[in-house]
Amino acid sequence: MLDQYGRKIEYMRISVTQKCNLKCIYCDPDGENCKDSQEENLAPEEIEKITRAMVKTGIKKIRITGGEPLVRKDVCEIISRISRIDGIEDICMTTNGVNLLKMARNLNVAGLHRLNISLDSLDEEKFRYITGGGDFKKTMEGIDLALELGMTPVKINTVLIKGINDNEIDALIELTRNRPIEVRFIELMPMGSFGEKNADKIIHNDDVINARPGLQYLERTDKGSPAVYYRMEGYVGKIGFISPMTHQFCSDCNRIRLTSDGKIRPCLGNNGEADIRDALGLKPENFEKIIRQIIADKPRGHHFGEAFSSSRKMNMIGG
Repeated sequence: MLDQYGRKIEYMRISVTQKCNLKCIYCDPDGENCKDSQEENLAPEEIEKITRAMVKTGIKKIRITGGEPLVRKDVCEIISRISRIDGIEDICMTTNGVNLLKMARNLNVAGLHRLNISLDSLDEEKFRYITGGGDFKKTMEGIDLALELGMTPVKINTVLIKGINDNEIDALIELTRNRPIEVRFIELMPMGSFGEKNADKIIHNDDVINARPGLQYLERTDKGSPAVYYRMEGYVGKIGFISPMTHQFCSDCNRIRLTSDGKIRPCLGNNGEADIRDALGLKPENFEKIIRQIIADKPRGHHFGEAFSSSRKMNMIGG
């Protein structure tokens, strides 16, 4: 369906937990916010019911997020339930890759199509520092297994931070030479204490692109995607740039978010959200009516450039 600004809303990101097994410096370096209790999370059957109602409004694509979705023991059940819903065309997941090596095969069998994997450094020590304890080798082994299983394109998400990992841009681009992956550079956003206090560490993607004349622009095929893509001549994969700070893409936004505790947040950079957990007991037609109104009221755009302070940490929203 269309929202009040004529955007076709087809994509829902579902956070299945706010818990995470890492402590990334730009998200939750103390690890205090990445905790939750099992009782607070939506149950698999609740997620299925909400998704079925969303499909009737036009949702076709689902992304499973967190927190870290692979810390949830029933994540494969959630994916399996969603995969059986008529109308769902694509199911993908964003993960930090810690548990990917041991879970990739089960995820594939459950119906997961694709993966986005956070990878902010290729240096083992720096990777451990940025992630608060991550294992670079294990993450890379998980990426290679996902490629082996055909869960492509595998997308690598890298948050660029001035003075920390900006000296690895070319090395990360090099990952696309022989692998069918998409390395995507993401501008640091003012969410959480690190992002709000370190505006001077934001690297503008335009500067990254302009410094590399070998990048070849690719025409956009999906206007709803936040990434603008390039390719290096002769390379197998692609390089993407997601630039919420310098290039607002709100006019083409086609997504909404469902938090793990049952709230719909239509915009990442807007604090408006609606609690629908109590409405789950309504008749399907009444529940769907509520969903349609929430989608219709999706705001025009984010407030990142207006001293915005999010009411929730990124791990609580679902990216």
